[in-house]
Amino acid sequence: MEELRLRCLQSSGSPFVLEGLNSKIRWWGWCREAFEIARREDKPVLVDVGAVWCHWCHVMDATTYSDDAVAEMVNREFVAIKVDRDERPDVDRRLQEAAQLISGQSGWPLTVFMTPEGRVIWAATYLPPRRQMGLPGMDEVLEAVVKAYRERRGEIERLHADIAAELSSWHSPSAGEPRRDAQLDVLAALAASFDEEFGGFGGAPKFPPITQLELLLTRHFYDGVGIYGKMAERTLDAMALGGVYDQLLGGFFRYSTDRLWLIPHYEKLLVDNAELLALYAKAYRHFGKRLYRKVAEGIVKWLDEFMRAPGGGYYASQDADVEGEEGGYYRWSLEELRSILGGRYGVAARHFGLEDFDWPEGKATLRVAVPMEGPEVEEVYRILLEARRRRKPPFVDKTIYVGWSCAMAYAELLSARLAGVGDRRHALDTLELIARRYGSDGALPRGYRGGSPIGVPTVEDYAYCALALVEGFSQTGDLRLVEAADKLGGDLASKFLDAGGFKDVEKADDVVGIPNYPFLDTPNFSGNSLAAISLALLSEITGRREYRDAAYGAVSALYGKMERVGPSASGMWIALDLLAVPPPRTVVVGDSPELWRAALEAYRPWHVVVPVVEGWPFPESSIRAMARGPKPAAYVCAGTACSMPIRDPDELRRAVEAFAKDAYALK
Repeated sequence: MEELRLRCLQSSGSPFVLEGLNSKIRWWGWCREAFEIARREDKPVLVDVGAVWCHWCHVMDATTYSDDAVAEMVNREFVAIKVDRDERPDVDRRLQEAAQLISGQSGWPLTVFMTPEGRVIWAATYLPPRRQMGLPGMDEVLEAVVKAYRERRGEIERLHADIAAELSSWHSPSAGEPRRDAQLDVLAALAASFDEEFGGFGGAPKFPPITQLELLLTRHFYDGVGIYGKMAERTLDAMALGGVYDQLLGGFFRYSTDRLWLIPHYEKLLVDNAELLALYAKAYRHFGKRLYRKVAEGIVKWLDEFMRAPGGGYYASQDADVEGEEGGYYRWSLEELRSILGGRYGVAARHFGLEDFDWPEGKATLRVAVPMEGPEVEEVYRILLEARRRRKPPFVDKTIYVGWSCAMAYAELLSARLAGVGDRRHALDTLELIARRYGSDGALPRGYRGGSPIGVPTVEDYAYCALALVEGFSQTGDLRLVEAADKLGGDLASKFLDAGGFKDVEKADDVVGIPNYPFLDTPNFSGNSLAAISLALLSEITGRREYRDAAYGAVSALYGKMERVGPSASGMWIALDLLAVPPPRTVVVGDSPELWRAALEAYRPWHVVVPVVEGWPFPESSIRAMARGPKPAAYVCAGTACSMPIRDPDELRRAVEAFAKDAYALK
């Protein structure tokens, strides 16, 4: 059995799961054999869901799971399983929802106790080895779970039935006739929760509200309502200047533990930074603020230093910890700063507000308290970055998750054309690599580790790759990219869509098999919003009405829930808007690099550029008609109208920004 256990554990290859090889606990991976062993030996199952970037996951491994008494009892009474939430988001989603219903807790590490059949007995997040600070100890929890498993099977079955009924109800269709003007209620709810002093919405902790800001930028562009711009700009500024952003190199940490955007948890995730790069590139064009372009530059510098895979693709994440200290790579004692900076310390103290707070553990997280420019400030940054590079950097998970890499490729391409920031070549190499593997394999994996496919692909993976391939086509005119996007769109509509919306995976895991239709922002765009957005854009390019119908069907199936949760599904409201009024597009026919460049450089939310050089292989009739017309020329289409042919690049830029703009206003 030991050989079977090790084979199961090592089959993942996840850095987080493989940490189990050095544990006192005999961990399994998530595999069918683990549950079969539990059934045969009549033992409950302990599932530890976490990630290699997660600070408290490391803490729990180093304390709770390294405790001799805890390890002895787990090995004697349980089958213990480790799950990487990045590799298996489908398993994580279902267990998080069950945990929320049972204990009101969710997050990582997630600690779940199950029967061999997959019935959840109890769940929590971090548990110390013994009771402390109001938290139950793992020792007493293990005893209680064993007792319940042995003596109260009937109660476990009833709890499972209740959970299954609740989750089935939540994921059942909640159909309604989508109303575009209901966005006004969402915007009012955002205004009511807006933190005017520090930006963002609500209190601590604060995650970057990516989808809400995307919604605000779109609505401010079309409606010109001042409060929409104020909420977006205040929040974008606060995040860019706060400790949640790495002020020395660049890149965002996952979230702020406080209302001020000051003290983060220090992990950096690729997908977060992809969506934030796209957001700040759009915000730069929307507001024209140099700060936002600087943020985009910082994210790209972080990619350059740590996250690019040779030949294409991006690595998954960068850990919060170094040698057991959370944020140790990023934090500074004031004594250390005085020693490193010498006579420049006074400038740094004022700029970073170093003496404004009693810093946790006496170590400051850099944020911009007083914006300053000039050679002296630049020298402070140079000295500190050079000093930090002498430290051991946090671990990088070199897994290439397909959807996350597509998200970053899309963001770099978008940022390159809107802000002049981004490695366009690497982004295109990424898309060509993924499209080539997709074409040969016939399906996407969740990702690649060491060149081999891993995991169960999600709806987000397919949708983000479709979106990125459309952007890649817009910038290159390479029909192979849009043809790959078209195939992905067909897979989204045929494999993931049913009466409840877009499922998170084509086939749910046998152990946790309840269907799941992700529509809440996390704060990343949800699977249903990404699928609907990508299909709305693909429909405009290809003319395939079935894509728009599929997306609208998903939004309709989820619309009742959208109205209930409001801003928490902002990505879905963006998708609804793109389905209610077709996304703006510019068709460039004939050989005119100047017109093509002008179309790409012009800014309008969710604007798509369609270069047509040698005919058009898709059924979209208006593009076919334009291709038969005078060349070179460009046509701007917005709402239900298209412009007359445009031949002047400056006129085209103005038309992209203004043509039929009123059609998108919320009346």
